[in-house]
Amino acid sequence: MKALLLAALMASTPMGVADAQPAGAWGPPPGDGRGPWRHPPPFEDVLERHAGRLGLDERTRTEIRGIADAAREESRDVEAGLQTLHDEMRKLLDQEAPDLDGVLRQADRIGVIETELNKLRLRSMLRIRGLLTPEQRQELVRIHEERRRERGHGGPPWPPPPPGPPPDGL
Repeated sequence: MKALLLAALMASTPMGVADAQPAGAWGPPPGDGRGPWRHPPPFEDVLERHAGRLGLDERTRTEIRGIADAAREESRDVEAGLQTLHDEMRKLLDQEAPDLDGVLRQADRIGVIETELNKLRLRSMLRIRGLLTPEQRQELVRIHEERRRERGHGGPPWPPPPPGPPPDGL
């Protein structure tokens, strides 16, 4: 029962979706094999690393750091609350007979906080992006596309299945 509830929870969260494969698919899971919890580097880190290529002056870099620092500070409390909610979920799932409604309510609470964190990151990213010129934004898109290709993204996540019918049982 515990495993079934955990599987249902995982399937309803972004982490579970990241691991999902289409029915009947075989081959390695999508991604780089390091797990769905791997996030890209913070937006401001990418800008800092490529500041020369983007032509960012010191004033713009300072503004970017200020926006990023404020967002990081704001997200700390929210992330601490999210950790508490995850701990509570673990306690619910560790019960001998977890209450489905209670588990689903907790999943909703977690989802609300995760959405708030995503919105916080998006607000920060868009504020930072608003500091860039159109040319700098175009160059940033090129950098992003190069990084995706370097990490093996942009094509199918795994090789196509071999020709012919799938093996028995799939």
